[in-house]
Amino acid sequence: MSPQRTRILWASRYYWPFGAGRHARAAATVDLTRRLSEAGHHVEVVTPRYGTHWSEGFRFHNIAVHRIAAAPRGEWSIQRYVRHLGNWMIEQSGRFDVLVCDGLNDDARAIINAVTGQGRAVPIGVTLCDGWGGDADEVACRQSRSGRRILSAVSAMNHVVTRHAGADRFLIAQGIPPDAIHRTPKGFARPQRVTAEQRAAARGSLGQANSDLTAGPDDRVLLWCGDMKGRPRDQTGVIHLVANARLMCGRYPNLRIWLLGDGELHDWVHTELKAEGVRSVVAIPGSFADMSDVWKAVDFAVVTDEDQLRYTLPSAIERGIPVLLNELPTIRSWIGEHFQSNVAESFAWYDQHRGASLRKNFRMMWDDFSGTAEHAWQVALEAAHHRSESEEIQQWSSIFQRSLGGAGL
Repeated sequence: MSPQRTRILWASRYYWPFGAGRHARAAATVDLTRRLSEAGHHVEVVTPRYGTHWSEGFRFHNIAVHRIAAAPRGEWSIQRYVRHLGNWMIEQSGRFDVLVCDGLNDDARAIINAVTGQGRAVPIGVTLCDGWGGDADEVACRQSRSGRRILSAVSAMNHVVTRHAGADRFLIAQGIPPDAIHRTPKGFARPQRVTAEQRAAARGSLGQANSDLTAGPDDRVLLWCGDMKGRPRDQTGVIHLVANARLMCGRYPNLRIWLLGDGELHDWVHTELKAEGVRSVVAIPGSFADMSDVWKAVDFAVVTDEDQLRYTLPSAIERGIPVLLNELPTIRSWIGEHFQSNVAESFAWYDQHRGASLRKNFRMMWDDFSGTAEHAWQVALEAAHHRSESEEIQQWSSIFQRSLGGAGL
């Protein structure tokens, strides 16, 4: 085997067709595994089936996806799924060099069963700890009934990959060996200009698939992409954007707002927009497994919640799309982790506790659209220069290779 090519089995609770707008983790995982595959690694994914009619396996690009069992839906079924996953991994472990657990969850226990064995070659175990603020994996682990067992399994892994210092501190406090923790920030691809022809083609394709996504050449599209969650009276997240939609669309006749996502508030959002009389210019098409045309079609993005830090915000930035950011400490922290202070302050921010703040700051972006677009392009170039996609993938490769040919657990 070439030292650059690693055989990876990635265990994820959500994978394609889950994606942006409902399961941010799935969108981020699909993106990362695809990039690892394109870098020359052999990648396969093991994940549950969420429907009885779902196939037991398929190929996504060059990635084989195995749906080995029905998705767990309760404490008892989680234990059953983990046992089944562990047994399946033991059977398959000879084909892989690395087993990766996507998050601090019970799948880590299954991986430990597969990477500890007598009289057989065993792969190395790796856990990815991702997410920020309330969406962070360490928060979900603390809240899990099996959190202690999960952390016990993670402590036996060869490597734990984190995205920020807060995760490092949590893991060390829980007894994870510091030398097993590897900070691996998100990398950004070099931006590619979207031509007018490409934008028109993307909008035409989306409009044919869903008439709500119809947008003409003179329209400008504002994208929100996330989990539709919360309580209407909170006036936060997508709720705050819905509350401002009527005034925004009234001021800008050629504005189109696309709310991509699903969740407990989806029906409420539909009813509220219809009551406000803007349903014809605000689309709520659900979730997208493939966002490539969406990113080519939109002109702005708004980030309202912590769960959008896994996929929506980095994806918008690396494509040079102007973003309007909610002034939340976690979002501030994410920006500060990835950019120098002068760049961080140059983003457009709004205060969700001030009713007109979102509209005011969006108006500045709209009125100076060419300047806003050029600034976003420069930010994308800065992101790719400061932390490129290839640097992130090279760091993953280095983590994998460091234990190969050496020892298992």
